[in-house]
Amino acid sequence: MKVLVVDDEDSVRGLVRDAMVDQGYQVWTASNGKQALALASEQSFDMVFCDVVMDGMSGFDVLKAFRQSLSSEVEIVLMTGQASVEAAIEAVQHGANDYICKPFSIGVLQAIASAAEQRRYSGKLIEVQSPQPPQQEILGTSPVMIEVVKTAARVAATDLPVMVRGESGTGKELIARLIHRKSPRVDRPFVAVNCGALPDTLLESELFGHTRGAFTGADSARRGLFEEADGGSLLLDEVTETSPAFQVKLLRVLQEGEFRPLGTNTKKRVNIRVLAATNRDPQALVDQGLFRQDLLYRLQGVSIILPPLRERREDIRPMALTFLSRYSRSGRQLSITKDAMLALERYAWPGNIRELKHLMQRLAALSSGVIQLEDLPSEIVSAPKVASVMNECIPEGDLPTLEQLEASYLLRVLSAVGGNKSRAAQVMGIDRKTLYRMIDRQVKQTADSPATNGSKVS
Repeated sequence: MKVLVVDDEDSVRGLVRDAMVDQGYQVWTASNGKQALALASEQSFDMVFCDVVMDGMSGFDVLKAFRQSLSSEVEIVLMTGQASVEAAIEAVQHGANDYICKPFSIGVLQAIASAAEQRRYSGKLIEVQSPQPPQQEILGTSPVMIEVVKTAARVAATDLPVMVRGESGTGKELIARLIHRKSPRVDRPFVAVNCGALPDTLLESELFGHTRGAFTGADSARRGLFEEADGGSLLLDEVTETSPAFQVKLLRVLQEGEFRPLGTNTKKRVNIRVLAATNRDPQALVDQGLFRQDLLYRLQGVSIILPPLRERREDIRPMALTFLSRYSRSGRQLSITKDAMLALERYAWPGNIRELKHLMQRLAALSSGVIQLEDLPSEIVSAPKVASVMNECIPEGDLPTLEQLEASYLLRVLSAVGGNKSRAAQVMGIDRKTLYRMIDRQVKQTADSPATNGSKVS
């Protein structure tokens, strides 16, 4: 989208500009209304963020000019330093699409812009590139993931044990494999075991191996994973799910560097690098007596924490397109509508990358060529839309008063129903007289506010 930011304060103008650039939009800025209208006469915009209180032309003047003189259908968001019921109603009645209060977060700005983009470009298609050869991993290119990969690359050159933490599906094993591939042990095996999926007896046999007859069903001798990983790396996935008894045995092996296969007294020595992964907080488990502190010291030479996908939404689109490309049938061109992609970006992804991957695999297999909004699961389509109407005018970190909550709710409802007071009363479940009393009370509080007594509020 093409976005115009109008504000006479450099800091606010810069904040909104940077938030829109981060969304991938083209951004123009103006420090007053005249500059804004001059730009609009030369360039059509999809969205305008405009301050209300400015010297010369106010935000309302700019709004009226866009709607009347320019006959523009651009999405216009007015920004103000103080919530006013009457101003909110006036803004909506004159065609403002939103009316937000300072200070606002970057997330609110981006959510409003994403909603506008979805409305304006709902039919636009995003082409999926031709299928590429499978990569080793898809980790994302968001700033936080770049830092994770940099840390993994630095620690890979050492022989320190690494504990990778993160929710299920965030790619903990991918990071462990990356560490192995970037390490001097790259030519030796990488072996992974899910410690939480096996009971103690089987886990011991799996890791340490056994001789024939060591237990019922042991018809032949078998090498353990410690031995198979000799010279390479061993990933103990979900290691915090093991029992205290097994933790003692594991600690002894890590301390001594040797182990005994089940059914024999002969010790074997191996040279491996141990990596661990968990979706829980190991220190919290130590405090609860569920995990040994000394074992945690042995496993957590370096800790790498993977953020969930919902905290790095900029990775969703490239990951989704890559998965679609990977799983599309040979010779078939796929595309996805813009509104479907925005729904994917808005969804919380409790299953993280694993959930996204499986969905894209299913869509690539079943789609006729164009993936549309109705092709997505209902929980994704119906995911809550962040923002559009007004955000709370409450400073971060402060608990709101009842009056602030009432004002915020009142403004949200009035904005959502286009200033129609009868409809607002119905939505709120009150009669019109009660609504008018609420409006009068908020107007009086606004008039009594020190900010309105001679000081400029922008």
